[in-house]
Amino acid sequence: MAIGERNMKISTRMLAVSLIFLFLILILCISYEYRSYEWEYRDASLVGVWNGKVAILKGDTLLILNITNGKVLKKFPNTKKVFLVENMLSIINASKVLNIDLRNFTITKLGVPKGVDSTELVFGINLGNFSLYSSSHPVRGKYNFEVIEYYICAENCLVYSFKAPPDSYPLIYKFSEGYILTFGTNDAFANGSAVVLSENGSFMWNLTTRYAISDFEYSNDTLFFSTGGTEPGGTLIAGGDIYAFSLNGSLKWHISFRNYEGKFYDWGIAGMKAYGNDLYVIGYTGTIYVIDFEGKLRRIIASPIYKRLETPSLIKVLRHQKMI
Repeated sequence: MAIGERNMKISTRMLAVSLIFLFLILILCISYEYRSYEWEYRDASLVGVWNGKVAILKGDTLLILNITNGKVLKKFPNTKKVFLVENMLSIINASKVLNIDLRNFTITKLGVPKGVDSTELVFGINLGNFSLYSSSHPVRGKYNFEVIEYYICAENCLVYSFKAPPDSYPLIYKFSEGYILTFGTNDAFANGSAVVLSENGSFMWNLTTRYAISDFEYSNDTLFFSTGGTEPGGTLIAGGDIYAFSLNGSLKWHISFRNYEGKFYDWGIAGMKAYGNDLYVIGYTGTIYVIDFEGKLRRIIASPIYKRLETPSLIKVLRHQKMI
């Protein structure tokens, strides 16, 4: 073999080895890059996620993090309670009520309305046309229960009170026409209650459901409420209803997946999402039901998890296009 050919083969081999080496380095760099996005906080409570950021409460410190890499963007120590409504965080700090606008991190201080016990205050939020506060305290006796109160304050304060099972908590849904005030609970057989407010905070109507409210959707001038509750561990499950109301509070229709047209479909409803002219409903079996806005079952999508859900699941980010 000629020396030139031998040198060419050696050069080709060295080039191939170099390319493989560079390729491995590139893979390692990419791997490291992705690993650097993996992060976790132990012993912390999730408050909310929005626009690439996440809020968590660790001990008595509220942390605003970059969701990609976990980098701390803002830190708020001495936080007793924190509550999220859309882009506004309410912080109870000692006896102070602070609001943080998460779009620009503007901080404002709210006063505590007369007649509200600051030690029982869960949150206070300025919603523009009015301020909304909520307090909660347990009542212990022959029958234990939780008293959850909402204060709607403009010039004066109106109070709406809920009698809820022990360890229940305030729960707010926002829709384009106003607000839904209700409560969340782990009591599988609790009745649900809600107050519907307009955008300016005025009372529109209220409702009760035979099981606890698990989710809310608004579409086509219709308010949809689902019911479902499960005790810790998922031993007892109740619910399975969907109610459709017009904006004036009249009931359009009501169906139950425990007995829909004489058939059993599900124990309860964990969540739902309006898309097009249908509601996509997820049951506690994990099965997804597609119903139209008249309450007719159109389609059933088999469970992707093949087991009962022990806690309500959020399906607000389902890619519905892939289901149709």
